[in-house]
Amino acid sequence: MSDDLEKLGPTGFQDLAASLAVASFGPGVQVMGSGRDGGRDLYHRGSLIWKPTEDQPAEVWEGYTVLQVKHRATPSASHQENAAWLWGHVRGELDAWANPYGDRNPIPDFLIIITNVMLTPFPQVGGHDLLNENIKRYLERLADNSREVDPEAVEERIARLARLKRIKKVRIWDGNQIQALLKVHPAVRDAFPGFLTAGDVFAALAQLTDTMPLKDLEEGLREHAKTTLMGEGFIYFDEAGSGDGQGIPVHEVAIDLPITFAGGARRTSVVKYVLDRAEHVLAPGVTTQAAPRHLIVTGAPGNGKTTISKFLVQVFRAAMLEHAEDLSDGYRDVIRGTAAALKRFGRELPKNRRWPMRVDLALYAQEGGLSDDSTLLRWIAHKVSRRSDMGEVKPWALKTWMQKWPWLLVLDGLDEVTEPAVRKRLIERVTEFVNAADADKCDVLVVLTTRPVGYTENIAPAHFERIDLDFLELPEAVRYGKLATRVRLRTDLDRIERVLTRLHKAADDEALQHLLRTPLQVLILTIIIDGAGQLAPDRYSLFRGYYDAVFRRERDKPGGLHRMLQEFGQQIQQLHERVGFELQVRAETGDRSYASLTAVELRQIAWQVLDEAGFKPSGKDEPLLDKIFDAATKRLVLIAPRGAEGYGFDVRSLQELMAAMHLTTGLLDDVLQRLRSSAASPYWRNTWLFAAGQLFSAPQPHQHDALVRLVETIDDKDADYRLGQAVPIGPRLALDIIDDGMARSYPRWRDRLVAHGLRVLTEPNPPDLSPITKCLVRFASTGDDQRAAVAEGLRASLAGTPTTRETAAALQQLVPAIVDEIRAHSSVRGLAGVRRHPDSALQSEPARGWEDFEVEILTNPCTGLEADLLHDAADALRHIAAYGGRGEDAAAIQRALEVEPVAAGLAAAIAHVIGHERLLVENLRDGVVPAVHRRLIGEQLRSMSTGVT
Repeated sequence: MSDDLEKLGPTGFQDLAASLAVASFGPGVQVMGSGRDGGRDLYHRGSLIWKPTEDQPAEVWEGYTVLQVKHRATPSASHQENAAWLWGHVRGELDAWANPYGDRNPIPDFLIIITNVMLTPFPQVGGHDLLNENIKRYLERLADNSREVDPEAVEERIARLARLKRIKKVRIWDGNQIQALLKVHPAVRDAFPGFLTAGDVFAALAQLTDTMPLKDLEEGLREHAKTTLMGEGFIYFDEAGSGDGQGIPVHEVAIDLPITFAGGARRTSVVKYVLDRAEHVLAPGVTTQAAPRHLIVTGAPGNGKTTISKFLVQVFRAAMLEHAEDLSDGYRDVIRGTAAALKRFGRELPKNRRWPMRVDLALYAQEGGLSDDSTLLRWIAHKVSRRSDMGEVKPWALKTWMQKWPWLLVLDGLDEVTEPAVRKRLIERVTEFVNAADADKCDVLVVLTTRPVGYTENIAPAHFERIDLDFLELPEAVRYGKLATRVRLRTDLDRIERVLTRLHKAADDEALQHLLRTPLQVLILTIIIDGAGQLAPDRYSLFRGYYDAVFRRERDKPGGLHRMLQEFGQQIQQLHERVGFELQVRAETGDRSYASLTAVELRQIAWQVLDEAGFKPSGKDEPLLDKIFDAATKRLVLIAPRGAEGYGFDVRSLQELMAAMHLTTGLLDDVLQRLRSSAASPYWRNTWLFAAGQLFSAPQPHQHDALVRLVETIDDKDADYRLGQAVPIGPRLALDIIDDGMARSYPRWRDRLVAHGLRVLTEPNPPDLSPITKCLVRFASTGDDQRAAVAEGLRASLAGTPTTRETAAALQQLVPAIVDEIRAHSSVRGLAGVRRHPDSALQSEPARGWEDFEVEILTNPCTGLEADLLHDAADALRHIAAYGGRGEDAAAIQRALEVEPVAAGLAAAIAHVIGHERLLVENLRDGVVPAVHRRLIGEQLRSMSTGVT
């Protein structure tokens, strides 16, 4: 039976053409990647045998052969139209090769056109003969001396003819020949099942192989795809106060988020990029996609990572089930809705119908997927079996399926697995999976998501490419706000119009524009203005305003919770804060990554809140406790039931907001100590920033001054446990505060923060230099004073040490592209040309301090085991400085940092050498200290806080 070559799409067909060319002509065929290829999709140098079909004589070609691929998405029923379409493309290629001013060099000796359209073999009138006749006439017209009189035109025509005469032969592989070659090379055909198998994939399993364990697999896969299409394709973005618990289909609100790439400012969009990658066959030995082939998607809080992960998986479920016969109207509605969402992005359902699977990594860690006798594939088999009524799908059967069919595996939420040992095991499982898939030559695409803060492992760089979700541009943010509002309010046209009017005003207000950066922030902004709430120009106030807006909405509803919220609003807020903090602490530990509260625990926290307020929750006020608990078990403002799992927050950022409000309760000195203790932790970073926003939100200069002084000194004090002088966190905290907008109204504190933030330029080769540059460019765009502050910091850095000068110059090189990318004010482009003050002398390289380092180690008073730890760590530092880091070096330093006197001695010694040892600083920053920053601190914060036991 013939294959429908149109199903492949242009990417799949080009991969198929490459595979057939390699199979036919040998490994000498070179496959060109994406980008400008000089007219060469494939090429071959040397000798090859051209034999299009078995019944045609072979030709031996010696020289340079170029192969070009032409795919027609919808061939015509008319052979003449197909031939005319192909001739148009061939003529375009001949024009390009003939152009003496173009980039098509060198000219090939032989040219092969590979196409999916069918050319008829009839003599003189068939497609093959017509095409050859057209090529002959094209050359005859170039050779016609009577066509031009203008000498320059004659000269150009002769030059064009001379170039084309170097091509000895032009030959065509048409659709008929592709079909014949697929029969000759069945291994190639077998490598493209997702493209070429019949529409109802599951009904066609038996066609794939006679060894496929159908009784263990077919129905399980079918039921899993159908169940998850309807059951896992929802988000709950009007999280609070909707009362009905109804999810919204992810295809109704998904947007194609912008992405940039690590180390540069190149920009595209995540759905487009992932779907383009997924259209390739990625099996080793067949793929034309250069490594790394898998993707790590990083995104800031609220940037839509989980929504995108759900949407991508839903897209491939829809593609798998599109032509299945046993679908209800509900299934078909979801498939149509998903296709319509893709159409908004200029895409269609994938041609390469990968079997999709999404794994929530926090849940995977919590439910025992990381046990010693388990693998990621075994966990996936377990999940498939749980979502099917057809019995157990065994891991070995699933492995067979993976070897025969392309997969998309989305691993969502690495950032939610923070306990170091658990995180390490998780990364090992992921690496094991991709290595095993490669070894078995499986066509698998793995997409892993995480927050960028704290992601330092650089997981399997040979396998994974990192892409970063970027902030929305204003037009994108407004479009998403319109989409979300219309979905949320449905038919309430007056409210929709009112919200959209205020949304446009916010987008025109320079003080509010930076609130329109992420989908979650845009959504929250529309909910606040729907409730007539006021907008403040910082992220903390936006999220706090969301709580207030939802609280007011629930309080003002007649009946229901109205009276309770009216009278006990403070206790309700404290309940949220304590629940948020408790969940944040629990989620940090390895066995509670997917944290929730049981009914008993939730009731106990409510009891504590009432008891501390002077109520008698075990006595006369027990009915009040019952009312609050009863409301919380249904939905109380932001606290929502999670089925059998208990109770919690639907959105992690809102949980972090409430945890931050709890951390900032009490005396200022106590609050600052909690912030000092939590500042280094990437897991607590968003909570920390919300807490800083809480301190800035009140007009209390002493709070502002205290917070800024904390940031400025945080690496000088209490840094022995994390080598703060060698690997400072203060500069990045300062930039995060600036970027969140909380110091916007206070130039005094703003200028001190940006000055401290610019100290990041003293680091060698910062891995996050592109985000740092974006932050500074955004800040410089907000006014002349801000731009001058950044320029002055650059001038000082350009007169600093060689390391500082090099980092500052690298940042300046990024400025023009980033100004264009984020559409910053054109005046900011001048930062790229800032030079040091002419009268400032360049600082020299700091004196080498290894002698002082040795003195610190030798004179340290530690004895016994502590002395052994110190000397082992010192040996590790010497080795890193000389040769680079090893695993045992990092372990030795981390052990030393766990003991206070040893850590203090090590920090004192390192202070003498960090100024001139770039390799040492880079290894400490990127390979050693991140594990120290991930130490669990939740219990410590609990003991420093009040009201939670």
